[in-house]
Amino acid sequence: MALDYLTIPGVFKDHLVKWCTQVIGKVEVNARFKAMSLYPGLWHFKKGILFVTQWTGSEHKEMEKIFIGILTGAVCPEVLTRAQALLDFIYFSQFQLHTSKTLTKLENCLKMFHKNKDVFVKLGIREHFNIPKLHAILHYVESIRSLGSADGYNSESPERLHIDFAKAAYRASNKRDYMEQMAMWLQRQEAMWMKDAYLLWLAETLPVAVPVNATSWEVAKVPPFRNLSLDHLSSQFGAGDFVIALSIYLREAMPSLIRPNTLDRFNAYRQVVLTLPPNRYLSNQTRTSRIQTTPADRDAYRAGEGFAGLCPAQVRVVFDLPPQFGRLAHPLAYIEWFTPLGRPDPLTGMHIVKCSTCNRRRNAEIVSIHDLVLG
Repeated sequence: MALDYLTIPGVFKDHLVKWCTQVIGKVEVNARFKAMSLYPGLWHFKKGILFVTQWTGSEHKEMEKIFIGILTGAVCPEVLTRAQALLDFIYFSQFQLHTSKTLTKLENCLKMFHKNKDVFVKLGIREHFNIPKLHAILHYVESIRSLGSADGYNSESPERLHIDFAKAAYRASNKRDYMEQMAMWLQRQEAMWMKDAYLLWLAETLPVAVPVNATSWEVAKVPPFRNLSLDHLSSQFGAGDFVIALSIYLREAMPSLIRPNTLDRFNAYRQVVLTLPPNRYLSNQTRTSRIQTTPADRDAYRAGEGFAGLCPAQVRVVFDLPPQFGRLAHPLAYIEWFTPLGRPDPLTGMHIVKCSTCNRRRNAEIVSIHDLVLG
């Protein structure tokens, strides 16, 4: 059972998206996709979805990430709850590692959808639900319990191997008598993979100086924005209270007696790349996230357990501290706070935040990039 080609294009695009589009209207759905805010890691459908005739698997996954936001406020709570239950089922079904707890959640999502799916009948969208793909997903929990996680049965693995073992090998040849060259290229690749596996095993047997779950960061070797004035930081990056925030940071964190002024110049970065520990439910690979500074985007700060203790903020500038104030081994970030996370919305499960202000100005602060966690 091919998970991606059954669940994502089938249940999601061919059924759920079409049903919700009929409820809202094609023009409104298209406008909502185009109006979604920019955010690093999310696809922005700037032209909407009406004129796309053939969708790829990646596009379906990107649609899923923002689909609840598209529906919020446009459909009744019954439709929104059913759509969220089906999307949660799609995400849970793609786990590479399952426990009894995740399987229970997977089963509950499907029960939630089937319990009140008649709302689409009442709205005149469907006459029945005798759909083979909806019937097929009823057997997912049982199949996972008996055969293992569904990611081992989808078509992504052989497609990926076809790229690695056929397409890449052919490109490495001179396109003449390529079969022999492809075989030799693959033999050398396998030798390199075996050496990498040995080095990885050797590294795991040695003492580890850095915790496995540590989060690392990376910025460009040369800052793309150089010698920026305070006026430039304020007008182009929106850092209106940069001097005040930097003065507070220097007073609390640095022994420097020099205070910032309008003559100082700063080198800024376009983005920070965070390397996060792997999520064992999704993949064994480390995760990479980007925090971009123009336009400013949200990230989480003061990590706690889950979302507990997190305060969302908007990163305006990532910059190097000029040498006259002291030496730092890492850049700093100018952020503007949002209100603390409260209880999520009961219908969507998403948090609603507002700009945190004081005397009608944004609450701003300068922090180390070590304190940034992408939420």
